[in-house]
This record gives sequence, C-alpha cells and structure tokens, in this order.
Amino acid sequence: MPHRHAPHALWAFALSIILLMPASVFAQGVPTLDVSTQMARAGYYQLRWGLEGADGTLYRLEESRYDDFRQVRVLYEGADRATVISGRSDGIFHYRVRATVADGGHSPWSEPLMVTVAHHSLGQALTLFLTGAVVFLATIALIVTGRKV
Repeated sequence: MPHRHAPHALWAFALSIILLMPASVFAQGVPTLDVSTQMARAGYYQLRWGLEGADGTLYRLEESRYDDFRQVRVLYEGADRATVISGRSDGIFHYRVRATVADGGHSPWSEPLMVTVAHHSLGQALTLFLTGAVVFLATIALIVTGRKV
C-alpha cells in the first residue's frame, strides 16, 4: 500500500512550496507606462509609470531603438514614477518598465511604448526665427521713433 500515500506526499510538497513563496509573486500586476506625446517634434517628452497598490516599489526604465529590446539602455532605476526625456535625435525609441517590490520580487515588463522623435526642419526653424526677428526689429523701430500706426 505504499502507492496510496505517494499522491498525498506530492500534494503536501506542492502546497508547502506554494505557501513558502513570497506574497509578491501572486500579488504583482504589470506596471503601467504612459507618454505625454507619441510624436515629439520639439525633442522632449515625459514618461510616467507606476504599479497600483505597490508601496516602496523600485522601478527600472529601459530604452531601446529596437522593438524587441535586443539592445537596451537603462535610463532610470529608483522609486520615482516619471521622467522627462530630452536631447534625442530623430528616430523611433521604445520604452518599457519593470517593478521590483520590497521583498525583491520582479513584476513582468510593462507593455512597450513607442515614441517617434522628428524635429522641425532647419528651413522651418530659420523661417520662424527670421519672422520673429523682423517683428522684433519693427517693434523696436516703432518704440524708438515714437510713431503711431
């Protein structure tokens, strides 16, 4: 009759493993990740992230030029939940975030987020600058000469 007790022993072993696992393994959700704009014409944007109901959580934010994250750059590790990204050249950037809770457990990665940086063209920037300069100089001329229009 030793075979009758074997299933009970296996269930007891499996139950003990489950009970000894950290609570965070079961309670963790997936962090959210949001961006202020999907198309950054000025070259800067804000990323925001978080994990609902997880106090004392640390986050790891990664950036990649590839949608499969085969090469990543760690942008941030810590407890903050937002950052401003600036100084990026034209191109497509992918972001993801993962949470680490107090007992050391990791959440799954967030849904990836894509941001396209496409700066204004040099011609458009120079046109706007020259228009501003003409308006500025005309205003100064009117002030100096005292004429009313």
